Order: sequence, then C-alpha cells, then structure tokens
Amino acid sequence: MNTQDLRGDQRVAAFLLSLDKDKAAELMSCLDPEAVPAVAKAMLELDPTFSQPESVDRLYGEVARDLYTRRGVDCAPVDALNELLNKALGAQLGAEVSQEIEGRRLAERPFARVETASAASIATALSEETPPIVAVTLAHMTPAVAAEVLGRMDETRGLEIVQRMANLEPIQPGTLASLATHLEERVGSLEETHLTDGPARVQSIAEMLNFTRQDIERSILEHLEKEDEEMAAQIRENMFTWADLGDVDKRSMQKILASVDTHTLALALKACASEVEVNVLSNLSSRVQEMVAEERELAGLVPMSEVLGARAEIMRAVHALIDAGEFKPSRGGEELVA
Repeated sequence: MNTQDLRGDQRVAAFLLSLDKDKAAELMSCLDPEAVPAVAKAMLELDPTFSQPESVDRLYGEVARDLYTRRGVDCAPVDALNELLNKALGAQLGAEVSQEIEGRRLAERPFARVETASAASIATALSEETPPIVAVTLAHMTPAVAAEVLGRMDETRGLEIVQRMANLEPIQPGTLASLATHLEERVGSLEETHLTDGPARVQSIAEMLNFTRQDIERSILEHLEKEDEEMAAQIRENMFTWADLGDVDKRSMQKILASVDTHTLALALKACASEVEVNVLSNLSSRVQEMVAEERELAGLVPMSEVLGARAEIMRAVHALIDAGEFKPSRGGEELVA
C-alpha cells in the first residue's frame, strides 16, 4: 500500500497500532480530542495490506521525515547495509560479508529480531511455552525488554521464570537459533493479527484507553459515540471484561453482585476461570453460596451460549455501575497504594 494515499487519521491509526499499548496511549492522550474519534474509527477500517512490514516501514520513514529537517548518522537498517555492501563488494562477496555480520550479531543477541516486536506480543507468544523455554528466552534479551515481558505475567509464573533464569546452564548456539526462529514466527503472526483482525483492533483501542487519564478517556468516548455509537459500545465492553472480575476489590464486587440473581450467577460461573469464581463466591454469604451451588447442580449441562448470555447480563450491570460512577475499575498502569 502507498502510505501517501492515506488520510491523516488513517496514518495516525496505523502508527498507533504498530506501537506498544502504553506508548500508543501516551501519544493518543496528546491528540486533539476532536480528532480522536476519527482516528479510532480509522483503526477499525485500516486496509489489511497494512499488516505488511514494508507498509509500516514506509510510514515510519514518512513520520521521521516530518519530524526531522536533517538526518544525523544512525545505525544502518539491515536492508540498507546489505545494499551498501553489494554495491561496494559485489553481490556474491557482499552477501557473504552480510551473512557473517548477521551471524555474529545473532550469536551475541539471538533474539534481537524478536525484541523489535511489542512486549505484549512477546508475552502472548511466550504464554504458550514452558517455564524453562521462557527463562532461556528472557535471559538472552535486553534487561529492559525482559522486565517488560515479565511484568505482563502473573506473579507465580514470573517468580518461577526468574528463579530458572538465575540457575541457567549454558545453551548451545544452535538451540538458541532454533528457538529464536520459532518465536520470531509466532510473534510475527501475532503482530499481523493485531493489525488486521477487527476484534483485535477494538481490544487494542480499549487497552490504549485503559492507560489514559480518566478525563481523557471519557472525552474520547463521548466524541466517539457521536460518530459511531456501536463502536463506542464495543470499546467500552472491551475496557472491562468478564476476566477482570477476578481482580475487583471486595467492596466493589459486593456492589456488583447485589443486583445479580443466583440463577444468573450459577450459569455464569460454569466453565469459569478460577480467579473469577473465587472472587465472586468469596463475596457471597454462605447461604447464597449454597443457593448458587444448588442452582448450578440443577442446571446440569447447558449450552455455552447460555453461559455467555448470563455473563453478558452481569457485565451489563457492571457497565451500568461504571457509567453511573458507582464503580471505578483500576486503571492500566495505575499504582496502587495502601
């Protein structure tokens, strides 16, 4: 795709989607609130061809040219270096020198290519790997990247991985190279999905807004509702999901559960993540817990659609409390103090 043909809001949308959520949120909070709805809408309508790395590279080039009137000396991109070597040494010798340079670079930092992806994509890719594999991978990344990826894992898994990192034995270069190739393919697939999949884009926008100040978030969503009420509703739903109920504090959870009947709870808790189930049940009286358990048993096997419907009913109650200002979810990146 020729990025010169994109409108301004489309270029901003593509640029934000290529960044980490916290950085994208920081930049989004600096935009004119009047422009944000158009940018958010453009995120959902971005041409799928923009998932191609060359399209993003061209956009970055244009942004760089807009920001700087002069260019200083910087590290050459791999493609530019290869082109320079080919011109200076000829195609065959240039390729040999390039391969040797790349081999040395990857021997020192085997996951260098993976590190260019977002921490969210790296963490998602590693979530499917065993702790020993994750420990080896993070031990060979820069401390900054490793720390950010670890910060996206739950405390128990993160602690185990850190302990394994502290006791690693030397790994054969060939093993590291194979692992890096596997992870690079996995991360690349996730990054592409991030740009092309509509629901993923809605989730990305929601996560960005989770990292913005609440007044900015409210202003953005109010403007967005005027442009596209349905999309604004989808973003609101993704900003606080069923899984987030596992982290709700006692007082807020009791407020949420006060408007939910036992039958709906019994259905919603079927096939439920343990964190959510424990947090819900621990905020019910013993008598109500017994009633929910009885309802669950009497319901027997039910279609997943009924379970999702029950959860949706509870989430509607949650969002009603949020809109009324009676429940304020923890903000992304917000520090909690005693």
